[in-house]
Amino acid sequence: MFFKRAAVLGVCLLLALSAFLFRQVNAEELSGDTSLSRFEHARIGVQTGTSFDKMVKKNMPDAKVAYFNTKADLVAALTGHKIDAFAIDEPAAQIVTQEYSEVTWLPDYLDTYSFALAFPKTKKGEALRNQCNDFLHQLPDGTLDMLASKWFGEDEAAKTMPDSKHLSAENGTLRVATEAGYAPFEYVRDGEIVGYDMEICVMFCEACGYGMDIVDMNFDGILPSVQSGKCDFSAAGINITPERMESVLFSEPTFRGGTVLVVLKENALAGDSGNDSLWGGIVSSFNKTFIRENRWKLFVHGVETTLLITVLSILFGTALGFGAFLLCRNGSPAANTIARFCVWLVQGMPMVVLLMVLFYIVFGKVSISGIVVAVIGFTLTFGSSVFSLMKMGVGTVDRGQYEAAYALGHSNSRTFFRIILPQAIPHILPAYQGEIVGLIKATAVVGYIAVQDLTKIGDIVRSRTYEAFFPLIAVTVIYFVLEGLMNILVGWLRVRSDPKKRSKARILKGVKTDD
Repeated sequence: MFFKRAAVLGVCLLLALSAFLFRQVNAEELSGDTSLSRFEHARIGVQTGTSFDKMVKKNMPDAKVAYFNTKADLVAALTGHKIDAFAIDEPAAQIVTQEYSEVTWLPDYLDTYSFALAFPKTKKGEALRNQCNDFLHQLPDGTLDMLASKWFGEDEAAKTMPDSKHLSAENGTLRVATEAGYAPFEYVRDGEIVGYDMEICVMFCEACGYGMDIVDMNFDGILPSVQSGKCDFSAAGINITPERMESVLFSEPTFRGGTVLVVLKENALAGDSGNDSLWGGIVSSFNKTFIRENRWKLFVHGVETTLLITVLSILFGTALGFGAFLLCRNGSPAANTIARFCVWLVQGMPMVVLLMVLFYIVFGKVSISGIVVAVIGFTLTFGSSVFSLMKMGVGTVDRGQYEAAYALGHSNSRTFFRIILPQAIPHILPAYQGEIVGLIKATAVVGYIAVQDLTKIGDIVRSRTYEAFFPLIAVTVIYFVLEGLMNILVGWLRVRSDPKKRSKARILKGVKTDD
């Protein structure tokens, strides 16, 4: 099994490296006109959850809109010629072009917008919004312009943040929802979330006596987290729109700007990939992904989170499924009906939907970590799988085993634990091993509930480097390693539990052979 996985991984690496080395440009070259008119019938990308899709549909009704989860995905789709352009705010476009030399943006605005902080439509939310507006009104003239010049510029050394970890918190601590992949408004640098919006939030909390806890999540989950009360407010480059005003309260605008289209430069459209050497490109990508800003530490943190969720879910899920089977194994109609309904409900729901229901609805009003919610969700799904596996494995044991045990005077529980279960385990473990591998891969969706697992860390790194090759390959390799380790562990258990592979000493343990 290990060698098969290694072969598959080798093929994946070879294909990815081939794409990295020999990427071909086959898109139809657009004209030299730099106006928006040439994109009226083009494929335009937007980030899911933003209002840019409405701007595109309003100004380019014949364009085809494609949705992507992150800004890094938009860049990858553009450079891979899956789209012709993508819509984004101008400051973010400046950062993209600084990091990625193949792209530029068109000078004409697609539309204008106003960014603001968002608060829940509650009494507490309204009070916070009013405090925030008072704070913004009291800022000295030119403060926001100064912040914009600092964070939207190219001088990284000037982009300093006030200390957010040692605020007085005399009036409590506020949970701030954001997406740490939208530079220059919010992004990860040296393991900390910084940016234009983040500095405004720290200044607001400091002025009003609050502590601040930043909750990083996917952009499309930010407003639901504010509406449900999971977070006290949000700061993530959120555009004020009439539709959003029906759901949340907005502060006074913290930034006003224009939406632009990011496109490939003409030389990139024509297929000129530049003069950088092959080895230089690989070294540069590796450096940006792992070395710069100590980003390897982010991957370590992601692995720890993924392992924590996986191991706890396996332990609790196994206990839950086994316990439920013990309650149902003697044929209790009520217990079996409840168990069948729960298994049907959990297994019939997509994992990401189950996690979001738990996070935003079931525990919507409870201050509970996304990791805890993830463990609960995966415990339910893994427990339902263990319950089904137990029924299958025990069902393979011949009924005559029960009759023989009862005839010898064994109790019901002793018959099950000493005779039936040992025979069922070898039938269960192969499928159990597959469920563990599936669980590890399924944890990749926990980023939707503000958990920085391995996949989410890959997205964060891609949002800074705008490269897909090394971050995605690194995530892939790490998942293969984790799956391999789990397979080794379960494989050892299979050998230990297989009666056919017992040693002579184990078989004769407790038996007197010298009589």
